[in-house]
Amino acid sequence: MFPDADQVRRRIAARLDTVAATSHFRVLVSTLLVVMHLVLFSLAGHDKLDLPFNSAPGNAPYYSDPDAPELRPILRQPHYWSRLIVSRWDSQHYIGFALRGVTACPTDPSAYDYEYMQCGLAWLPGWGLTAGVLVDTTGMPADFALLFLSLIAALALNILWTSPLLVERFGRFETYMTLIAFNLFPSAFYIVTPYTESATMALALGAYLCVIRDRWGWAGLLVGASTALRAGAMVFAFGLCAAAAIAAFYRLREGAPKWWRPLIAGPLSGWGIMLTMLLFKIFLNEPFAYNRARDAFGDQSVPSRIFDPQFYLRAFSGQHIDGVMIVGSIFVVALMWRHLRKRMQREELIYFGIASLLTFILPATMLEDDQFWGFNRYLLLAPLIFFAAGQMAREHKAVFVLWLVLCAAMYWNIELCSYISHGNPGTCPCLGRLEFTLPFQSQ
Repeated sequence: MFPDADQVRRRIAARLDTVAATSHFRVLVSTLLVVMHLVLFSLAGHDKLDLPFNSAPGNAPYYSDPDAPELRPILRQPHYWSRLIVSRWDSQHYIGFALRGVTACPTDPSAYDYEYMQCGLAWLPGWGLTAGVLVDTTGMPADFALLFLSLIAALALNILWTSPLLVERFGRFETYMTLIAFNLFPSAFYIVTPYTESATMALALGAYLCVIRDRWGWAGLLVGASTALRAGAMVFAFGLCAAAAIAAFYRLREGAPKWWRPLIAGPLSGWGIMLTMLLFKIFLNEPFAYNRARDAFGDQSVPSRIFDPQFYLRAFSGQHIDGVMIVGSIFVVALMWRHLRKRMQREELIYFGIASLLTFILPATMLEDDQFWGFNRYLLLAPLIFFAAGQMAREHKAVFVLWLVLCAAMYWNIELCSYISHGNPGTCPCLGRLEFTLPFQSQ
């Protein structure tokens, strides 16, 4: 007798599950997704700007003036910093740190805040300095060094999304759908740019796996490392500290031996930013150089904005139509909250729950009243969105497919187009009202 359709489906599903569990398949899928982003960058460059992936292959980035200011004039140094199609906007600053470190920064604390901003310290130098080591030891161009590091981190991040520990928590199908939902998010292409997104998220997700395994010291070290790359990673430090405190409290109440062990994560979770401040003190004689540069850059906080309905309504007409992702992400997490609570332990939910909430709140309080540019990029570092989307793939398949279609459309037509064209509405007709743009520069 021939097996019935249900038996065939079960056998196919069992075979696919066996294949999906292998490390080779996980690496293959992760690599293909990283390559996908690079291919889409290349296609977008040709389609929207008629530019190759590398518009100046014989010209590595360099400074003709080693003390050139970062933000003025418009044709900014280092020369050729935007020659790669993946190098736009803040890439300039990370490439600059890889080439000259912080040698252009003042060493007199009586300097104006503006001087710290113009030497690049409105962005943390850790990522660029790491690439600088690669530049100095191999002679690799700075933009390629940063791209190489980002690709390694992106590959590691994608592999972590399907790790056995997450499969045990959420299911194999759900973890692969989480991986896909993350890589199709409108701003997911940032993981293959010279930015810090891939490394930051990989460290945060690695810390989550350590929390699952009750390795709080390692979790603190990983999160602490992320704070050396970007100040926004402090949301993971806050989340981890809260999770550690809750875990220690319940262990103390239950009379567990060594109940205090989770608290080790607390002082470790900010070691990166503390080390950065120490180095600023040693080399620049000003531990708060970054804060002063951000003040000059115009940072301000308006906490009441998160309770203002007009703020969210205006976001729907923002340059990147950010309101769609804001509301959509809230909907996805709210829809699957009950399922997440069932699958995540208390301290795990607190870690990523607080980190994701702060990732949403802090940019909302810092953005200017009529500007939402970059909000979708911040949401990329809100892990609960992607875990929720993975669960949605099982429970609400049609909604999940619609979510992916929406994300993919915004990825190509809005976020990626705006990124490679420096926010040019003429190149990207789907953009909302103009909030910020820069002249295109390749030399």
